[in-house]
Amino acid sequence: METIQLHDMVALTTALPEYGLRRGEVGVVINLGPNNQYLLEFADRNGVSYAMPTVLGDHLLKVFL
Repeated sequence: METIQLHDMVALTTALPEYGLRRGEVGVVINLGPNNQYLLEFADRNGVSYAMPTVLGDHLLKVFL
């Protein structure tokens, strides 16, 4: 499995309804936390951020373009 690093694009493998996020939504890692935690940013097509949750790495899938 590929290690998730700062600025990687990741997809959620589980929904986060408290943030209005669905499974499969793609965000960017903006900070690395302790214990396999990642601060993510989700933005719209205009670059406006609409969610910034901290998510466990077990709930993320690295996206390759």
